[in-house]
Amino acid sequence: MTSPGSVTFGLLLPSRELAMYPPHDGDPRRLVGWAVRAEELGLDAVWIGDSLLAKPRAEPLSVLAGVAAATERVDLGTAVLLASMRNAAQLAQQAATVDALSGGRLILGVGAGPPGAEVKADFDLVGADYDRRGTQMMHIVHRARELWRAEGTPTQQRLQPVCVSDGGPRLWLGGSGPRGLERAGKHFDGWFPTAPVAGTFAEQLATVRNHAADAGRDPASITAAAYLTVNIGEPASAAADVAEHSKLYYGVEIEVLRRVMGTHSGSPAEVAAWLQSYIDAGCNHLCIRLASPDVDTQLDRLVELLPVLRR
Repeated sequence: MTSPGSVTFGLLLPSRELAMYPPHDGDPRRLVGWAVRAEELGLDAVWIGDSLLAKPRAEPLSVLAGVAAATERVDLGTAVLLASMRNAAQLAQQAATVDALSGGRLILGVGAGPPGAEVKADFDLVGADYDRRGTQMMHIVHRARELWRAEGTPTQQRLQPVCVSDGGPRLWLGGSGPRGLERAGKHFDGWFPTAPVAGTFAEQLATVRNHAADAGRDPASITAAAYLTVNIGEPASAAADVAEHSKLYYGVEIEVLRRVMGTHSGSPAEVAAWLQSYIDAGCNHLCIRLASPDVDTQLDRLVELLPVLRR
């Protein structure tokens, strides 16, 4: 399992890509297969994103329940779950179930959700308050922890199943705005930004850890993670794949995406050096999204880099 002080690597399961690239089948069983393969290849975690119609894909906790039954070792995480679109008690029960099925391997990565009309439409679809999504996210996090801990609650009234993880699954926060950095430092087990530049990541991590210290927490106890997108291969074709991925996934040119999200393409040596820059900046866990319709080839190339990055 991931732990502060060590560098670990995770694969973002291509739940959106299954619906985005031909043949557009979206079969979630393929995601379970990739998770099993990632474990066999030595990765430390598998992750999955979240959205309804903004970026259609399979529901993340449902997929992770399937992954939990098919794997034994890898951590299972959401990158990231829009908690404020959900009911707190039902989310707590879903997460506790996946945590129990996996033997305590769940990491619940949560975020308030980015600005944008498509995301607001998803909030409207479920009757959630888009304008107060950050505040509501924190309410749901605190309520879920209360239910997981069940302090002072009679046994017959406790949430079932009981979490394997003491006090509930690990909670990581996605986001890098001032309030997100403060919340990560004060309330979360990990910080999980999209980290467009390693230097900025290092500066923001220092801010997170300062907030942790101010709250009386051990700053080193917070896992510093990064959500990074790569394509490994011949530089020209790799760059073309990343550009296509950006247009299909976000509807923006790659130059726009790079302003808000860590994205890189190039030869194995070039990608390895770029990933190493985040490790040097203090990153404990790298969640890698493969910007390609050919997940298997990219996964093989990524795994070939791990011995270099784990030195």
